[in-house]
Amino acid sequence: MRFSSHWRPMLLPALILPALLSAQQGDTATKKAAKLFRSSEPLVMWLSADFKTVFKERDSTSTKQTPASLRYLDKADTVKLDVRLSTRGHFRLKASSCAVPPLKVYFDKEKTKGTLFSGQGSLKLTTHCQKGDRYAQNIYVEAAAYGMYNALTPLSLRVRLATINWQDINDPGFAITRPGFWVEDDGDMAARNHGKILKQQGGHAEEMEPHQMAVTDLFQYMIGNTDFSLMMLHNYRIVQTDTSMNFYPMAYDFDWSGLVNAPYARPDYRLPIKRVIDRLYRGGCHTPDELAETVALFKAKKAEIYGTLTGIKELTPERAKEATQFLDDYFKMIDDPGQVKREFRRVCE
Repeated sequence: MRFSSHWRPMLLPALILPALLSAQQGDTATKKAAKLFRSSEPLVMWLSADFKTVFKERDSTSTKQTPASLRYLDKADTVKLDVRLSTRGHFRLKASSCAVPPLKVYFDKEKTKGTLFSGQGSLKLTTHCQKGDRYAQNIYVEAAAYGMYNALTPLSLRVRLATINWQDINDPGFAITRPGFWVEDDGDMAARNHGKILKQQGGHAEEMEPHQMAVTDLFQYMIGNTDFSLMMLHNYRIVQTDTSMNFYPMAYDFDWSGLVNAPYARPDYRLPIKRVIDRLYRGGCHTPDELAETVALFKAKKAEIYGTLTGIKELTPERAKEATQFLDDYFKMIDDPGQVKREFRRVCE
C-alpha cells in the first residue's frame, strides 16, 4: 500500500512546525533517549563469538542467530551480557564488500535490566567492514553524519560510538580492536518524538511535512548522499507524531555519501555523476520561503555541525581536514542566494 498521490495531509503552518520540533528537543516535551544513547563517550566493549560461523551467513533473508558474549566498561566495572548475533544489510553484507558485515545484536530484556542496554530487544551495530585504517576512520565520519542530522532535527537516529575488541572463541589470532557504532532503534526514535513508524511503502516528497522534507533534502545534499529512495523506503523511514497528521521523513545509513567517501561507494549508474564526492541534489521542489528558512537553519547550526567532527578525538587530522573541506564547499554554496536558487529550485521547473 502506498500513500495516494492525490491526497495530502493537513500541513501545519510553516512558522508553527519549527517551534514544535524545537520544543520536542526539550526534556519536558520529548521522551528521554534509551540509556545507551544519552552519552557521546565511546563505549569500550568486547564481543566474543564464533565469528567464522557468524560471518558465513550472507543471506539478507536469513533469521539465523549465533550465541555471543558482550562485555562493556561501565565506570570501573565490567558488565557481561549473553547476546545473540545475526548479520544484516545489503551491499555491506556481501563477502566481496566487507569481511566484517554489519550486525544485529539481540538481547534478553529480563537480563539487561539496570544495564546500558535496558529495554532493548535488539540493536544494529555498524562495523568497520575491512581492516584498513581508512575503514576505521570512515566509521567516525559516518557517526558524525548522524550527529549532524541530530543537530538539525530531533526526528533522526542517535548513535553511540564504540571501541570494539573482537574475540573469536575458536581463533585467538582473530583478536583485533576497531571502532564501530550502535544505532538507536527507529521505533525508540519515533517514541522519543511522540510518534510511530509507518510501514506503508511509497511515500511521495510532496506528501511529507514540507519543513522536515526540506531539512532532510538539504542535509542529504550537504553530506553528498544519493543512496536513498523515499518511494521505496530505501534508507528512509516515515514518522507520524501524536501532535499532527503530518508525515515526517527520516533518513539513515550514510556510508555511501561523499562525506564518508567509502572505498566501495559508487553513484548509481543512472545518475549524472561519476563519484560520490560530486554533489547532486535529489530532493524535491521547495518554495523560496521554505528554502530560505531551511538555509537559515543550517547556518544557525553550522558550529554544531562542524563540532560533530572536532568532537571525535580518534579522527586523524588528515581525515578531519578532508571531511571539513567537504562541508566548507556546501556552506560556501548556501551563502550565495543565486546558487541556492539554481541548485535547489531547478527541480521545480
